[in-house]
Amino acid sequence: MANSISKLRDLTSAPATAEHQEDFNKAVSDDADDRGVCLILTAQLENELDRAIDHWIDNGDKKLRDELYGGDGPLGTLSRKCAFAAAIGLIGPITRENLRAIRNIRNAFAHAKRPITFDTDEVAAVCGELKTINIYDPPREMAPIDDLTPRKQFETVAAQTMIRLTSYTGFDVQLKDDDGKPELTLKSEPLP
Repeated sequence: MANSISKLRDLTSAPATAEHQEDFNKAVSDDADDRGVCLILTAQLENELDRAIDHWIDNGDKKLRDELYGGDGPLGTLSRKCAFAAAIGLIGPITRENLRAIRNIRNAFAHAKRPITFDTDEVAAVCGELKTINIYDPPREMAPIDDLTPRKQFETVAAQTMIRLTSYTGFDVQLKDDDGKPELTLKSEPLP
């Protein structure tokens, strides 16, 4: 049993690749279940946060990484990762508050004993407090985007945050125009 649980944990931490993109897109499509969308997007967002922190640590020691990210480790929860990212300057107060709200929304979807959606009053209220950020340089809080549903507000803020965090992973983030030509490369600047 211990070996099967170890393999399950390995599966949980294995990175997604390009071959997984189609399934990911289906899982977060407009007709997908709210609960699944929330859990998947938050997991992806946490993965990007992990990658940004990993790049900052830049140690390469798998055993140390396992100790840091293990359940009891200092980076074992999303809450702890957010606090660490704020402490080292990867994220500022707006993004930290967004991540706190996203974590709480995720927890509600993961643990609610009754059906909930993004339109459930309590969920919608927290989604309404999420702040959109400019994904271009320099990143900053933007004016609210009018007429977004709670789900679209959640999806937008999660996507913006993932894009900016990717710029901390050691990879260039290139945004392309409608013709697929490179338009802009994002720099590694702290999130607001």
